Amino acid sequence: MSDQQRETLVGIASNEASVKRVVRWIAASGAVVAVMIGLRSLMLDHLLHAAVLFSFAATMLVNEFILFFSRDDDLYKSFFLWSIGLILLYLAASGGESNTGILWFYVFPPFVFYISGLKTGLSLVATLMIGMLLIFNFENLSIVVASYSADFQIRFFSTVMFVIVFSYIVDKQRRDAISQLVTIGKLYEYAARTDELTKLPNRRDMRDQLESEFSRYQRNGHHFSVILLDIDHFKQINDNYGHDAGDVVLTKFADALRDVCRKMDTAARWGGEEFLILLPDTKLLEALAMAERLRIKISRMEVTYGQQTIRLTTSCGVCSIHSAKDLSALLRQADVSLYQAKLRGRNIVIPQVTRDRRVSPEFSEPGRKSQASDLELKGFDDLL
Repeated sequence: MSDQQRETLVGIASNEASVKRVVRWIAASGAVVAVMIGLRSLMLDHLLHAAVLFSFAATMLVNEFILFFSRDDDLYKSFFLWSIGLILLYLAASGGESNTGILWFYVFPPFVFYISGLKTGLSLVATLMIGMLLIFNFENLSIVVASYSADFQIRFFSTVMFVIVFSYIVDKQRRDAISQLVTIGKLYEYAARTDELTKLPNRRDMRDQLESEFSRYQRNGHHFSVILLDIDHFKQINDNYGHDAGDVVLTKFADALRDVCRKMDTAARWGGEEFLILLPDTKLLEALAMAERLRIKISRMEVTYGQQTIRLTTSCGVCSIHSAKDLSALLRQADVSLYQAKLRGRNIVIPQVTRDRRVSPEFSEPGRKSQASDLELKGFDDLL
């Protein structure tokens, strides 16, 4: 999983946690209010009303236990909303205290959209509205105690519809704004981690991936290697053909890296005409073979710019984490190898492989002074 995906998931989890806190706060507040009104009803000998309100408060407590044992946030929210819906239908049917229980319905649409989303919220609100219609039109039912005039019913439905529509619009705009902020954040994150010209990861992103791979190596012992390479005589290309031609060369060079790299590899623009390739689960000999394939591919490239053809070569410095104590030593050794490749005439991979396929001894241990700079690249044909 990339850092960008990980940060997106963290943002989603944070938003869900915020919604859950709101639900728990409303549940606690509702339970307290239900107990207070229930006590008042008990003193007025409204026993059924008190029992329903106490049951609602107990239901909120049970829901907390459900959340504690199941850790299922969706189940917790669904149980909460349907409990609220049922108590609202009861208040509408019974009238509550002084026939005002139905007025609690106005608080339902705003937080049902906030908690459950637009589609689920509409379903819940529509279900409750159907219940209200049944209560208003079938007053002879045994469960319906309250009586509402026709004028009140018309005003109630008109004002409730306004609240529903307004709540829907506000919550939709809120969700759209969050979505736009997430999209903008992803774009900024992509721009911060991507080279604008080549569309490869940039130095910052590669460093993060190197640190992640090094941590994996420390935990599990999975070896990895890097290839540090650049375009030979790039300054001459800029001087002879212009900087626009140089940009085309960099783009084509990046495309060649993508073609050669495996899916698990990462190629990044390290700076200027330098590029770095991270090769997970790859030892030094395998990395050398990869670098040689890349060197051959680049040497056969012809970049067309206008009416001119530009031939390219590349020099590669390779190092494995097995030969370095940390990332700094790894990158330093790769840089030394690239510098050796430049000194030896460019268009070459360093360290080189001898006939018996052993790596040049000056690269077998980090920090050792070069003692075999005259070795030639041999025995590579049967490695490719």
